[in-house]
Amino acid sequence: MHIIQCDMRYELEHKRRTRERIVRNAARKLRAEGLSSPGIASVMKASGLTVGGFYKHFRSKDELLADAIAQAFSDSEKLYSSVQAVPREDRWKELVRLYLSSEHCDDPDTGCPVAALAPEIARAKLTVRKRVSGVIKEHRWVEFMPGASAAERERNFLIILSAMAGAVSVARILTEPADRRKVLATMRDHLLHSF
Repeated sequence: MHIIQCDMRYELEHKRRTRERIVRNAARKLRAEGLSSPGIASVMKASGLTVGGFYKHFRSKDELLADAIAQAFSDSEKLYSSVQAVPREDRWKELVRLYLSSEHCDDPDTGCPVAALAPEIARAKLTVRKRVSGVIKEHRWVEFMPGASAAERERNFLIILSAMAGAVSVARILTEPADRRKVLATMRDHLLHSF
């Protein structure tokens, strides 16, 4: 009996870790290639697995999309954990600087999913959009935003996130590095002086 319990725990843990690996790879590929580009085969191959194993972990591609986008938000939050060392009233400024950096702009596969995928997420199935909407509403960055009240911080978060994601999206369209940097710097300076 003890051996069966250990085997079951190992199998459940192995399945959980495998699912997490698939979701992490999907999150990276979606941000790099868009929602429609990486197929199940591509994601499974990047995870070191065969296509046949997909349905052992997910009911549908939409379930994977929703999980991968949520993972992408989680990944992008981890990138900004360095703001904890910054005084609380200045954390939003550091977030703006990091978000509107050339590094973030040049690496969509590891950056914010809003800047990388917003137009595509808007056309996704309702279940995917609801999941992403919930993640945005619960975004931890709200607590770092300027404002005297929770409502004001939430309003400023929506303004700042929308402006930053738009600026990064526009910068990524431009082919000249100097033009990209100009878009990012212009928005960064505007936001830092507007709040």
